[in-house]
Amino acid sequence: MKKTHILPILLLLFCVVNSRIVFAQYLAPRLSIHFSNPLSVLSKAGLKAQYRVSQENSFLLGYRWYWGFFPGYQVSAEFHHYFRSFEKSEAFFYGKLGFGNATYEPKPYFSGWETKYNSPGGYAFAAAGLGKRYNFGHFFIEGNAGLRFSQLVEKAEDYNRNLFYTTGPGSFVDLSLNFGFQFFDEERNMYRKTLGVHPPRRYR
Repeated sequence: MKKTHILPILLLLFCVVNSRIVFAQYLAPRLSIHFSNPLSVLSKAGLKAQYRVSQENSFLLGYRWYWGFFPGYQVSAEFHHYFRSFEKSEAFFYGKLGFGNATYEPKPYFSGWETKYNSPGGYAFAAAGLGKRYNFGHFFIEGNAGLRFSQLVEKAEDYNRNLFYTTGPGSFVDLSLNFGFQFFDEERNMYRKTLGVHPPRRYR
């Protein structure tokens, strides 16, 4: 009789432990590295590290170099909330805070802008919007679009305000396209209906 009772208990314990291990692996924090769009390398380049704490939420730290008219740097912290998953992609909301510093370097091929403007200097910014991530095993492509508000830390006189807030680092439009590598297979994970918070559309 004792053996008859012990066997189901051992089987139950095995199933519980095994399910906890699989679930923990699936929801374990995961790291991704983002590289900025190579097509924008003539004016800027950047890197971001993403730490995914759950299926729905992740945090990112980024650093971007600018050259062209406004040489300088930009540091940012982001939060992504994934609200919908498909077979190979995910949609998310994002919010971003950051700061940077911009000088001004006139270009000889633009007449009239040689010595006319000063450097904007330090600035802070906040941005929010929507994005989508396409997963291909350990690789991904991610794009986002949103609005950004930038403010100079100290008042600057005679800087190229129009260029800084349109195509410069203080642009009111927050657009980016990144390529990256993730240290987990998100595409494979997204097929696990029983563990995923948002199962793929075809399984619903």
